[in-house]
Amino acid sequence: MSIFSKKQKVNLEDFCSDFYEKYILNPVIEGLDAGAVYHNTVIKSVVEVDQNFANINSQKLGTEMIPLRFELFALAWLHQFGYKSAIPQSVFTKHYLQGKKRDDIWDASESYNQAIARSIKSGKTIENPLDRTYIWHVDKTRVDLFEQYAKNGYDMKCVARVLNRLFSDDAWENGITSVFLMFALCERLGFEQDFAPTEEAGFRLIATIRGLYVGARESLEKIKISN
Repeated sequence: MSIFSKKQKVNLEDFCSDFYEKYILNPVIEGLDAGAVYHNTVIKSVVEVDQNFANINSQKLGTEMIPLRFELFALAWLHQFGYKSAIPQSVFTKHYLQGKKRDDIWDASESYNQAIARSIKSGKTIENPLDRTYIWHVDKTRVDLFEQYAKNGYDMKCVARVLNRLFSDDAWENGITSVFLMFALCERLGFEQDFAPTEEAGFRLIATIRGLYVGARESLEKIKISN
């Protein structure tokens, strides 16, 4: 293996705080607020194909995209490094946001975390033997890990966030999770629970969500966590 292809060793806390600051909370490029530009571009694209979003300004979209981006980063982290690394990442994220006095972001990201959890069992029923076995395995694994970490004194809200993302690999790859996240975003933007955007608007929002995940995952693929 070439020395140039080796992954960079990084500290979990240092990497996460740097990523959060530069790419989520304050994405400024040469004095330009890249976040505002991005959110304006996204909402304009969606309004072009669905006038239901005409009253959603870029600032409101940006407010909701921030907790969504934190959740997508955490999902990418789990998929890249596994749950044993994802739990300290979750704990750090909560403490980081508390330190920034941005508990609102942590609280808001719960909606997206729950959407991921729902997507994992989407289309599966207890009437189908294979589905029933899968659901039992998912639930049992979550319960067992929850009890294990509870005994070790972890912040169980942070642990629960990670456990809700377990087994999401297939649902993400098959495009199910991004659909659930798109509907969660629409609900957070103020639409009714049964609201559905036009097909093209939904496609564009889903493409945005998947793009944010891919961006985070590509950053994580370049590193190795030292701690």
